[in-house]
Amino acid sequence: TVTSSILYTVGLGLPTLVILFIEYSMRNNEQSRYSLLGTPIPNWLYSVYNNILWFLFGAACSQLTTDIGKYTIGRLRPHFLDICKPNVDCNSDINKTRYIEDFTCNGERPSKFTDSRLSFPSGHSSLSFYCMVYLALYLQARVKTSKYGMARSLAQFVVIVMAVFCALSRVSDYKHHWSDVLAGTILGITTATITALYVSELFASKYKSLRKRNSSADDIETTNNLQTTELK
Repeated sequence: TVTSSILYTVGLGLPTLVILFIEYSMRNNEQSRYSLLGTPIPNWLYSVYNNILWFLFGAACSQLTTDIGKYTIGRLRPHFLDICKPNVDCNSDINKTRYIEDFTCNGERPSKFTDSRLSFPSGHSSLSFYCMVYLALYLQARVKTSKYGMARSLAQFVVIVMAVFCALSRVSDYKHHWSDVLAGTILGITTATITALYVSELFASKYKSLRKRNSSADDIETTNNLQTTELK
């Protein structure tokens, strides 16, 4: 079982430590471009702050969206009957063919009654996939392929497998239906992708170089068209 404490510790802590390590390793002697109350801030430290800030922002968005789904839909968890122990005789002929709406839970853990109605979508799946996919995208953006290509790919594979294990454990522990896990997985991947590609500045330099290349190609094409027109 992957407990909530393990999920939050590993899911939020691992990317934070990796970001801190990589940004510190990539530091250089460039003059600081940032300051706080007149005190220069090292560029690498600002980069750590910026990356972790956007990472946590996306995690909060993913968790908020998950909670909205949970409290709006209120789907029963697979182990709901074991937690609730409703005062209904399932062997009674009257109850065999009717949908029972009014019942009282007689379980010994009243604190779990509300949680047993929060199955969709899976919070463990959404958060674990958000954290690990974002980390994989961060590695893709910040680690150079020429030096650490194989190590980067291996690290990306490992963190994704960690998310997959966490998600599958929710089904084997009877905490979620498979569709809850699938929905949480899609939500986490989508939020991580949008945050990394469009909200944060992880791939900003690559987008700029791509735009420059496209602009140069357009200029060359325009020049060729003008030369062709002049020849005619």
